[in-house]
Amino acid sequence: MYVTMRYLTIIIILLFLTFACRQSSEKIEKATLNNAIKEAGIDINNFQWLVVMPGLGCNGCIQEGEAFMKEFITDKRILFVLTNISSLKILQQKTGITINDHSNIFVDRNNLFDIPTSNRIYPCVAELKNGKVINLSFQSPRQAAFIHLEHRIK
Repeated sequence: MYVTMRYLTIIIILLFLTFACRQSSEKIEKATLNNAIKEAGIDINNFQWLVVMPGLGCNGCIQEGEAFMKEFITDKRILFVLTNISSLKILQQKTGITINDHSNIFVDRNNLFDIPTSNRIYPCVAELKNGKVINLSFQSPRQAAFIHLEHRIK
């Protein structure tokens, strides 16, 4: 009985720590994005969604993001932010998108949108309301953020 209680206590503590870390990461991620928007001077009041595309990270996830951007680049409710990009020329060649032709693409040359959590390697989808990030998710092997966004915008 004592051993069972001990294991139960350990499991409860681990669950608490996992949940607390997730909450903490999410707060950091939201604060980072809200601060980056402010610091970059972007007027996001006309946008409902913010898609942050990292230049480096999970290759398959970033390819999903590039495919999503290619398909939805004309949707003016979405602001695409390209951060930590090593070559805009290569990105333009891969996607067929001329960046300067689209007012809903922001090139983050100062890496303000580089999220300082373990999720930095994944594209981020953030829902905006009244000029602030209210919800966010990441395109990762465990989460299909672009599929969820596609369902919400159609």
